[in-house]
Amino acid sequence: MIRVRSFCVIFLLIPFWLGSLHGQSEKRIVHLSWKNVVDISLKDNPDLKSKMLDYEAQNLETWKALTYFLPTFSYQGIAQKSIELPVYVFMGQRFVVGTPYTFQHSLLLSLPVYIGGSRWYNHDIQSNLKKSLSEELKGKEEETVLNSMQAYYGIILSDELAKSAEEAVNVAKQNLEQVQKFYNAGTATELDLQRAKAQYSSTLPMLESALSNKKLSAQKLKTLLDIPLQDSLVVDDVLDKSDFLNEYSGISLDEFKTLSKENRNDIKALDFKREAIKDGEKIALGQFTPTINIAASVDHAAPLENTKVRWSDYIRSKSVTLSLSWPLFEGGRRILDYQIAKIKTDQMDLLVKQANMGIELDVEQSYYNFIESARSLQSLKDALDQYKESLRISNLLYTQGMSSQLDVLNAQLLYTKSKIDYQQGIYNYNISQLTLLKSVGLLDKIWK
Repeated sequence: MIRVRSFCVIFLLIPFWLGSLHGQSEKRIVHLSWKNVVDISLKDNPDLKSKMLDYEAQNLETWKALTYFLPTFSYQGIAQKSIELPVYVFMGQRFVVGTPYTFQHSLLLSLPVYIGGSRWYNHDIQSNLKKSLSEELKGKEEETVLNSMQAYYGIILSDELAKSAEEAVNVAKQNLEQVQKFYNAGTATELDLQRAKAQYSSTLPMLESALSNKKLSAQKLKTLLDIPLQDSLVVDDVLDKSDFLNEYSGISLDEFKTLSKENRNDIKALDFKREAIKDGEKIALGQFTPTINIAASVDHAAPLENTKVRWSDYIRSKSVTLSLSWPLFEGGRRILDYQIAKIKTDQMDLLVKQANMGIELDVEQSYYNFIESARSLQSLKDALDQYKESLRISNLLYTQGMSSQLDVLNAQLLYTKSKIDYQQGIYNYNISQLTLLKSVGLLDKIWK
C-alpha cells in the first residue's frame, strides 16, 4: 500500500517537475538601451566581479596587517615520557634527575614590542595596495563599459549593415529582372545581362556575412553582460549621432592631457603601488635593527613516576620574559634584500614614467581619432545623398535608353558603399567619443 501511494505521489509531481524544467529553459527577451547596457555591465560583468573580489580580498589583507599589533595568546598541553633520565655521579654516588612522566599545561602570551617597524610598514603597504586596487577597479569599470558600449553599437551597426546588404540584394535583383525584360525584348545585350547576374550574385555573400556578424555581435554583448546566450536581445536605440562629450566637446588637446593626469585611474594605481614598494625598502632596512619581544606564561607541571596524574599533582609557575635579538651576521642576506628592494623601486619608477608617456600618446591618438571621425561624418553624409541621387538618375536614364547598364551597376556599387561608409562613420563617431573620455579617465561621467 505504501509503495502504491509513493508511485501516485511521484506521478502527480511529474507535471510540476516538467513545468519547472520548461520554465528554466524558456528564452527571455531583454530590451536594451545604451543606459541599460552601462548599468548591467557595471553590475553583472564577470571580469568586473572578479576585480571586485580582488579588492575585497585586499581589504581583508589590510585588516589582517593590523592584527600583527595584537598579542598572541595560546594554550599548550604536553604529555612527556622520558626514555632515559639524566644521571649525575657525585662522590661515588649516582643521582637520577627527573621523573619518567611529565604532564604540563601552559597559557602563553607573546607580544613583539619592536621588530624594526615592519608591522607599520606592512600596514602601509597593504593600505597602498588597497588604494591601488580601488583605482584599478574604477579603471576596470571604464574598460568594461567601453567594451560593452562598443559591442552594443556593434549590434546596431551590424543590423544597419544587414539592412543595407539586403537592400543591395533587392536593388540588384530588380535590376536583373529589368535587364532580363530588355534582353527578352532585344533592347539589351548579352553582356548587360551577364553583368546584371554577376552584380546580383556578388551581393549575396555580403548579405550572408552581414547576417552572421549581426548574430555574433549579439552573442558578444551577451557574454559581456552575463546574459544567457539563448536569450533574445531587443535594441531600443538606433544608429544615430550621440553627444557623449557634452561640456568637454570644445576643449583642446592640451586640456585633455591635463585632465588625464588628474583623472587616469591607472596612473593613480601605479603611484600607490610605487609607495607600497618604497615601504618594502624600509622593511628591508628594518632587518638591520634588533627585535624586542615580551612573553608571559602560566605553567602547571606534574612530574610523576607513573601516568596516574591528578590535579593536585600539578605545580604552578609564572614567568615574564623580555628578550632582545640582534643578528649580527647572516651571510649578507639583509644587505642583498635591501639592494633587491631598491631595484624594485627603480623598476617601478621607470614603469610610472613609461605609463605617463603612454597615456599622453593614448590621449593624442584618441583625440585625433575623434577629430577625424567628426570631420569625416558630414562628408560621408553628403556623399551618401549624392550617390543616392546618382542611382535614381541612372535608373531613370537607363529605362529611357539614355545610358548603359554599366552606369547603373556603378551607381549601385557607389551608393551601397557610401551608405555602409556613412553607417560606419556614425559608429566611429560615437565610439571615438567614448574612447576619448576613457583616455582621460572621465568615462564615468556618462553614468554618474
